[in-house]
Amino acid sequence: MAKKKKSRFKIRYLLILLVLYFLYRILVISLPVGKASINYLEDVTEKKKSQVGSIVKKAGVDNLKALKDSIESLVWVESVALKRNILGELKIRISSRIPVARIADTDGKVIDRMGFIFDFEKADSLPAVEIEKSVSEKDIAQAVGIFKVLDGFSIEKLRIGSDGVKTECSNIDIEWGNDEFEKKYEILKIILADNINNFKGKLDFRFRNMVVLRR
Repeated sequence: MAKKKKSRFKIRYLLILLVLYFLYRILVISLPVGKASINYLEDVTEKKKSQVGSIVKKAGVDNLKALKDSIESLVWVESVALKRNILGELKIRISSRIPVARIADTDGKVIDRMGFIFDFEKADSLPAVEIEKSVSEKDIAQAVGIFKVLDGFSIEKLRIGSDGVKTECSNIDIEWGNDEFEKKYEILKIILADNINNFKGKLDFRFRNMVVLRR
């Protein structure tokens, strides 16, 4: 009998908490927004901060969906999160696109980890990548995953084409294909061991369960 009473008490307690939470959310939504604060998850330039500030000033804080859509329309913005508190403050959290490479033969065009191409102020410090015109956005997004895998591996040139990813350095060219980059990189380390500087030739990983060496 005591167990049943304890169980009923827990259910009532949870229901009360649930009702209080919904009342709190209704109160927060119904209150007018007094001011907005912006938090950037990555370092951004003053120019970009000015762009966001202009949007907040122009769009206002009454229509949060319109405000969110307007900020996300900026090409360098990856995502936006809006949160209101009981004091009527609006917290705006912005995540910027992180470039992983610059597009060769372009003026400041870069590509992020999702395969999105946009303008970036400091593109010269990034590794260059050539992209064939026939390659789709989906293929590009899949191919850029190789940058995470090859972190620390010296690359002079990288190309994304219809047949996958190709990297070049002074003594070795590698055809990576379109997928399983981590697995292929582990195999590459076994093949090269400590002889990367003495190895010369081409390695082709595009075939299943096979690595082709070309001199």
